[in-house]
Amino acid sequence: MTDASMIRAQLPATPRELVQGCQDELVAGLMAYVSHPSVSATGEGFPAATDVAVEEVKRAGLTPSVLVGKGRPLVVGHRAGPEGAPHVLLYGHYDVQPAGPRERWDSDPFTPVLRDGRIWGRGTGDNKGQHYAHLQALRLFDEHIGALPCTVTVLLDGEEEIGSPTLADTLRAHQELFDCDLVVWSDRSVHESGEWCVSHGVRGMIRLRIGATGPSHPLHSGNFGNVVPNPAWRLVQALASLKDPSGRVLVEGFDDGREPLSDADRAAFAALPLDLQEVLGGIGLTEMDPAFNGLSFYERLADRPTLTINGITTGDVDRTIIPDTAEAGVDIRLTPGQDPQTVFERVAAHLRVHAPEVTVTMVCGVPASRTPIDNPHTPRVARAISRVTGRDPLLVPAYGGTLPDWIFTGILGVPSIGLPLANADQANHAPNENLRVDYFLDATAICMELLLELGS
Repeated sequence: MTDASMIRAQLPATPRELVQGCQDELVAGLMAYVSHPSVSATGEGFPAATDVAVEEVKRAGLTPSVLVGKGRPLVVGHRAGPEGAPHVLLYGHYDVQPAGPRERWDSDPFTPVLRDGRIWGRGTGDNKGQHYAHLQALRLFDEHIGALPCTVTVLLDGEEEIGSPTLADTLRAHQELFDCDLVVWSDRSVHESGEWCVSHGVRGMIRLRIGATGPSHPLHSGNFGNVVPNPAWRLVQALASLKDPSGRVLVEGFDDGREPLSDADRAAFAALPLDLQEVLGGIGLTEMDPAFNGLSFYERLADRPTLTINGITTGDVDRTIIPDTAEAGVDIRLTPGQDPQTVFERVAAHLRVHAPEVTVTMVCGVPASRTPIDNPHTPRVARAISRVTGRDPLLVPAYGGTLPDWIFTGILGVPSIGLPLANADQANHAPNENLRVDYFLDATAICMELLLELGS
């Protein structure tokens, strides 16, 4: 009998039964955790937020430490498992998005409330509720057994919501602490259908600022029209040069280096449930972008880079002026095989030819990351989910969004698997963020089963 089997046999009940027996305590603990602001973009709640995260790691039975680099600290917890057991790194982030306009919330974002079977508050789903489920699973092992089925390191990022700008350098400086066999990250949501899923990668991202300048200050459009070059026109013409009218990107070599989906990934995407008309109808559309006709919904999200205008700032719609400046935010989502710096240089070269008056700056660049879907760890993660829910999870090759997953697959050189633990309608980054209590409780039991499966 393995050590994990012995630990399972010593538990006084199944993980799901243990969680159900203390559900009020778990919910109350999460609400208390969420009540502490930790907004990395503004600093609201720091440095106290780091201390709160350290206390939660300690309560889980781990030895905590704080790694301080150039940005907000990383909170780390470690506990050894049986000799020879695998070492799993559990990644989450304790920072949250800004609350945004308070009047759009039904309750105060940092005074969480329990209503309609959900906990409402900023950070409930993204990401405190998700990594709190892991921490409570660890705590239950500590309280009932005094041991873990495998060696565990918890890594809580303090800057994920601002792109984790210092995470890579900090991990490189302390790489010996993260010498693991597998990374499991819990972020994002379960599948739109409500089914639990296992994910295997994310797209990368480049964020750009494209700007144009004109006169030293805004001018009367009647007095100076046809005399003064308008930076707003320069900007929109620069942006228009990046795509043709059908939406095809015109930057030479824009998708060079892209690694195509494997046959296993294509088969997994084909097996995912999708009601396309319902998805489109929910966002007020009837068809997908015609620039990618011939590609399926999931291929568009995982197998092609994107180029998106996020917003434009210039002038004043209520005044008849020639503005003095114009700026656009642009993001590019990358697929595996694409280097952020190379893609940026190609965009910059394009703009030097087609819009030499504008400036372009790369704000940040994150590579894509993908773990083969047929890796040996995925069946264990899937079994942990099915032991709790009674259903096999969906296998997702990659999400369209971006996380610092490349740090784990690239720098640490280990497989990295996503185990999303929040409901699909969590409203992360939006007003009225929430976490369904039933998902949170099942998530905690799944996290216990995961450690037992990995240690077996």
